[in-house]
Amino acid sequence: MASDRKGAIRTQRIPEQVAADIRKRILKGEIGDALPPEAELILQYGVSRPTLREALRILESEQFILVRRGGIGGALVRRPNLDVAARQFGYVLQDRGVTMADVHRARALIEPPALAALAASATPAQIVELQALLAQAQQFIGEPLPYSEATEAIRERMVEMTGAATVALLMRMLRELVQRHTAASGDISADRWAKLQKLSLRSHERLVELIAAGDGAAAEDFWRQHLREVEQHLGRTATTRVIDALD
Repeated sequence: MASDRKGAIRTQRIPEQVAADIRKRILKGEIGDALPPEAELILQYGVSRPTLREALRILESEQFILVRRGGIGGALVRRPNLDVAARQFGYVLQDRGVTMADVHRARALIEPPALAALAASATPAQIVELQALLAQAQQFIGEPLPYSEATEAIRERMVEMTGAATVALLMRMLRELVQRHTAASGDISADRWAKLQKLSLRSHERLVELIAAGDGAAAEDFWRQHLREVEQHLGRTATTRVIDALD
């Protein structure tokens, strides 16, 4: 692990360059569960202890590492976390004054064609898996957040089955916003929630039926209409800004 990294340090502030190089090594899998000892990193990069520690603070603020202080010492590697990315994405939308209605319109653009794509390649085993996931989601009817999380995860799984990892990640980033908005809709009665969730479950079951039949076009049209109906159910809360939903 004594390879010389000095050539990687060029023009930016040195702590930022050291942080950038360590970050790249983590993402490439060149560093395992923990960073090398501090003394070794100082030799590798040819920098002072204060400079290295500033670089580590940068990585810690980005949640790439967890610095253990005291007797045990050292820095543990933390892999990029999608929940953190989703939260940061939410902050960007907050800054732009985006409403939840706009978030749902984004879903209407992304989800229908992505979900319908599965109809062209779905295997019997995948259909069985989706049916099992729907049966699990049914257990959460009457519980707003658990049900929402279960059905969002099912749709993300559908897209993962097509190999469209980027789209699935985008859907996952929107999931937290949708769930927070669900939690903020506290003026809906328990009976009303249960009724809406039963309708939602039937829609998901119908979507899986269309995918199993290989009818991508019908699946896309059906899900787009479903999302329109969801937006209508939002009513006045559709104008809620993302920042208010997250708060």
